[in-house]
Amino acid sequence: MILTAIKARRLHNKARSLWRAGQGERAGQVALRALELLPPPRGKRLSQAADRVATLVTLAQFASGLAEHDEAHSRCDEALTLLEQAEPGYRRDKWLVEVLVHQGNTQRLTARFSEALATLTRALEISQHVPDAPVLPSGPLNALGILAKDLGDYAEAARRYNDALQLLRKNGGRNSAQLAGIHHNLAGLAYAQGFFYQADDPAHEAVRLRRSAVPPDLDGLAADLSVLGSVLAGQERFEEAGLVLSEALAYWRSRYGDSHYEVAVQLNSLAAIYQTRREYSSAEAALDEALAIKRNLLGDHHPEIAVILNNLATVYTDTGRKWAAANCYKEAIEIFSQTLGGNHPSTLICLQNQRGLAE
Repeated sequence: MILTAIKARRLHNKARSLWRAGQGERAGQVALRALELLPPPRGKRLSQAADRVATLVTLAQFASGLAEHDEAHSRCDEALTLLEQAEPGYRRDKWLVEVLVHQGNTQRLTARFSEALATLTRALEISQHVPDAPVLPSGPLNALGILAKDLGDYAEAARRYNDALQLLRKNGGRNSAQLAGIHHNLAGLAYAQGFFYQADDPAHEAVRLRRSAVPPDLDGLAADLSVLGSVLAGQERFEEAGLVLSEALAYWRSRYGDSHYEVAVQLNSLAAIYQTRREYSSAEAALDEALAIKRNLLGDHHPEIAVILNNLATVYTDTGRKWAAANCYKEAIEIFSQTLGGNHPSTLICLQNQRGLAE
């Protein structure tokens, strides 16, 4: 039994090393082998479940990195079941908060917003009662901020982000990756509201902090560059923006291949730059590729599909294809209305664009 556990831990560590080296598929296979070696726990002591929980969390992280959100959700469910069966304690509760935050994020990314709110609220409540862990609530607060931003409640998002930031500062938090994540989100929130110059400082700070993170977080840095590129484009610094976004796109393609979620994100952002240059064929091609990737990953009725359809409609409008634009706006508005509601900022913007086409 002890030798089996040691072998499983070695495989688990090997899987994480393979992931950092960019061998995602191989990493997942090795982590699954580690999980298969571990017997289910027979008691309530966390030590009996710890190796299994750690491996499940790693598999969930791998799945999220590959935008396989259903798989990530399933692995989080398995880990949560084991943790909830274990006796309460400092280590168990910290782990529970971590897994609940991951679970809530997967629910948000699959547009299960009410479930995400319940999961993240529970994570926050638990985190506030873990002794000697004053910065632990910053994770749930940050995740709740992202959820509020996606739902169009920008004031609530700002409150959550700033609460998380103040908590880290008050308690001497020096985790560069954690601080970078909050600045990344503050920049994204300002960008979503059209405050492009207000977004500049937090976007640059996120990149600076991420570059100093130990160990290096290349995925995080690429995501920060994506936000920075969008902010620069909003400021009409298109040449700089194009270079930054192209760097991020090249990273995601080389790391995960051409069908990864983040590839679609960069293509959507680059399309806006192509459109301002009147390079309409490049803009349309980038949006078509982004749409195909996200339909494959998210399905046909996710709000991110509607965002791309709205953007594609503006390209069709600029090139005189009003019938195609009208069809895109119609589909986008249906998706926005069903998933986010009629009063969400994205719905209202799309409706305004549709009216502009009619006029």
